[in-house]
Amino acid sequence: MEKYFLTLFLFFNIFTNISAREIDNIQLVKPIPMSKTAELLTSSREFRNIDNIQLVKPIPLHRTIELYGAPVEQRGIEYRKYLSASLKISVNDGAGSGTIIFYDKPTNTAYVASCGHLWQPGSLSASKAKEKKITCKVITWYHNDTKLESPKSYDAELIFYSFVNGCDTSLISFHPDWEPNYFPIAPKDYVYKEGSMVHSIGCDAAKEVAHYNVEILRLEGLNLVTVRNSPRPGRSGGGLIDNNDYYIGTCWGTTDLDGSGQGFFTPLSVIHDFWSKNGYSWLLVGSDARRIKIIDGLNKKLISDDLILVPKLAF
Repeated sequence: MEKYFLTLFLFFNIFTNISAREIDNIQLVKPIPMSKTAELLTSSREFRNIDNIQLVKPIPLHRTIELYGAPVEQRGIEYRKYLSASLKISVNDGAGSGTIIFYDKPTNTAYVASCGHLWQPGSLSASKAKEKKITCKVITWYHNDTKLESPKSYDAELIFYSFVNGCDTSLISFHPDWEPNYFPIAPKDYVYKEGSMVHSIGCDAAKEVAHYNVEILRLEGLNLVTVRNSPRPGRSGGGLIDNNDYYIGTCWGTTDLDGSGQGFFTPLSVIHDFWSKNGYSWLLVGSDARRIKIIDGLNKKLISDDLILVPKLAF
């Protein structure tokens, strides 16, 4: 019994002495289950610092929900369309996740949505980022339906980011050597359905990308909150995809490092506002613009989609 209380005491002290920069001065709201204690005691600092994931307090529950249990990593072939559009992002000594949200064939440029807290607190506009030429690496395990023998890395460029309270988002681009699948960003007026199951993708613990089934709890202010298979360090920046293959949120926070609590995602309203201010509203047109048919008046025929710079479903 004395050993049990000593272990619990040491565990509590480790997590209550986290620096303000690491967790934004917000404390863990409940201990990680004892089954995880030994693992996190031996590598807790490394685990927390993978992606600077933000630790936050849970929001109140209005109904009974089964919250607990280790996230289930899914990498079967039936999840390949999600896995193939998800990347690991390597920044300095850390790593997060990102999702391809558009591929521009004429310029061979893939655009990747991620979070902002992979970089320094604050924000960087597209014009300033172009001057600074900030780079990173993106790593993939797939070329669409093909699983690679080993992960492949590509040089990438940061287009802009925001890491401030209420706005955690970024945009990255790279030049792939394949034509990638992607998930277009949903319209700003998208309606989140409480209780619906959606798809979270990312690289927990900076490992190979995996798929996770999560449940939408509700919008809480400027945050979209989920339960079940919640994010762990490494999934920061990973995309949230609905059942119509739209990108609907970006992972930025969690209430529990072991994924047993609630997950926090940047919602579409925040993404649309910040991206539009930086001149990238053309990536945010959503489903309505894809329904528009543009006619070549001279030749009396439809203009090819490849000539129109508009995201479209790739599946």
